[in-house]
Amino acid sequence: TDSSALWFWSRLGREEPVMDRAFLLINGNTVRPPVNPLGLEYVGEHLLHNGVETSVLDLSWKPDWRPAVARALSGTEPLAVGIGFRNLDDCSSVTRTRFMPWLERLVAEVKRHTASPVVLGGVGFSIAPEAILRAAGADLGIAGDGEDAALRLAACLQRGMDRSDIPNLVYRQGQSVRSNHRSTVGLGSLQTPPRKLFDNRRYQAEGAMVGVETKRGCAESCIYCADPLAKGKRLRLRPPEMVAGEMANLAGQEVCWFHLCDSEFNLPPDHAKQVCHAILEAGLQEKIRWYTYCAPLPFDAELARLMAASGCAGVNFGIDSLCDEQLQRLGRRHRLADVEELVRVLRKAGLNFFFDMLLGGIGETEQTLRATAEACRRLELPARATGYPNAQR
Repeated sequence: TDSSALWFWSRLGREEPVMDRAFLLINGNTVRPPVNPLGLEYVGEHLLHNGVETSVLDLSWKPDWRPAVARALSGTEPLAVGIGFRNLDDCSSVTRTRFMPWLERLVAEVKRHTASPVVLGGVGFSIAPEAILRAAGADLGIAGDGEDAALRLAACLQRGMDRSDIPNLVYRQGQSVRSNHRSTVGLGSLQTPPRKLFDNRRYQAEGAMVGVETKRGCAESCIYCADPLAKGKRLRLRPPEMVAGEMANLAGQEVCWFHLCDSEFNLPPDHAKQVCHAILEAGLQEKIRWYTYCAPLPFDAELARLMAASGCAGVNFGIDSLCDEQLQRLGRRHRLADVEELVRVLRKAGLNFFFDMLLGGIGETEQTLRATAEACRRLELPARATGYPNAQR
């Protein structure tokens, strides 16, 4: 049992689970194609594992969402209602869709049906927790890792205890909003999640790749990225056998397409190779296929070979630019020569890949854009502009 669970039961003064009210978790992400609520599922299964009754409402499958909220809260008063908030906007210059108005409507609808505290969490919330808590009208929030904080919050709500020492908690105090100290979870101390809280098989059937983490945090210094803010700058690695075990649990439910949701799978490269070895040792390579994000550096032939052998079907590299001057402005470590070598390694390994470009960033000029376009042609990289449809209600 991890330290958060020991704290939980010691604060309740009991050895047996005594929760008489459930923690209701709501996935409010309704974008298309659907995205399975990975963080919410990790938190929910950690609560269940430690004796906290937990139920879920997945609005991804509820076109008429208001009656769904009413039904979920009818005849019950949950311990708390947790809402996952994944994105502030759709990151598209074409649609420019903001998701805060939707979150405000969802929180207001929940509050129409219950006096239980509404708790926000997720990567989107963790970017600007105090401001989002105020704007959304929620009561509490968890910024960063949620497993430990949610378990401790459950104990405090059950017994009406003080919340000031719960890590990562954001809460209202009078007219102000306060944030407790930030803390990270030791990923190796958590159980291997069974991944049965949400209908991941349906997510796959509806076109989603089901998410799995191999680590949290990112130590890179890209000037535009929110991951270090939301997940921390210190890399925390999951044991490779835990990753493979989680994939095996999902494969047993006929889920076979995965997306490794790390900021960068290959940072550090030794851990990425160990994950590939764990997949191979578990005999999963013929049962699953997976995609992931990788940084251009470091990426060698051995890693490419192991990824292909363990079922990797494609890699998304955040290249951003093929002009060294622009890459320096963006805080990237790689340069054009590194990308040229990367393309050679990937093509030799036969590993499917695609490059994300960030055109028009800070300091971009016609000259730097031309340099990127010319390098794309020389490397024979196919190009396509992409956007994201407005699918949030």
